[in-house]
Amino acid sequence: MMISLPLFLILAQASVLPALPVAVPAPEHLPPLRSTRHSSHQAATPSPSPEVRITIVNATSVPAIALGTSGSSKPYAYPFFPQGVWTGNIPLKTPSIHYFVHSIPGRTTVDRTLHFPPVSSQLLLLTGDLSTSGPPDQPPQLGLPPSPGPTPWPPNLQFHVYPLSTAPKERCRYRLVNGMPSKLLILRTLAEPNKPSRQIALLAPGNSVVLTHQPANIAWEAEIDGQVLTVAIVQDGEQKNCLIPFYLRNGQPEFIRVFEDP
Repeated sequence: MMISLPLFLILAQASVLPALPVAVPAPEHLPPLRSTRHSSHQAATPSPSPEVRITIVNATSVPAIALGTSGSSKPYAYPFFPQGVWTGNIPLKTPSIHYFVHSIPGRTTVDRTLHFPPVSSQLLLLTGDLSTSGPPDQPPQLGLPPSPGPTPWPPNLQFHVYPLSTAPKERCRYRLVNGMPSKLLILRTLAEPNKPSRQIALLAPGNSVVLTHQPANIAWEAEIDGQVLTVAIVQDGEQKNCLIPFYLRNGQPEFIRVFEDP
């Protein structure tokens, strides 16, 4: 579920401890993984070409996964893909890609074929905790018992695809996604002198909100289980859009900032 908001604040239905940088050797045919610590800086994007470019963001609530695609010369292009890390823009010659996600240690595998618009740039966000007690297409919900169905369910993993845009009128668009299993996310403005904090969005697991026409530098507060965390966007130079997914690291809420670089 995605909700667009104008500059003024409205309600939406529906970590923040930054991740430690992880040095990950990348295959020769794919760009290196990037730690979300350095979210305000992106490497230069190659010149436009008739290809699909995909940035993959791991915001799952498990320490790491293995990621592969069909047609690759190796079983898994990224045999160790930690949470809180993203890839660079991957040039692909086909708009249909079959992905394989493997748990670490290897017990479960999820595969999915995604179809992207040709000649485009896309964000692929991965969320979920690979649990098998409920439907795999959304994170486990707060306070709900296990859903009736197959025993066990397929591993819980979501593939979210968001198009990237270079249009000036769409700059400073911030998308916040609650990928945390069984956690409610409350997003508010920061309190100011003579101006109390106001609620912007109430997001159940799997839901998101989009804030458009925002300042380049802005901060909000996010509350999860009574814990209040500051979510700040700081941009120097070129103004970009940003994806901000929330997930769990060792059971604790965390978020990452991924600035869009079409």
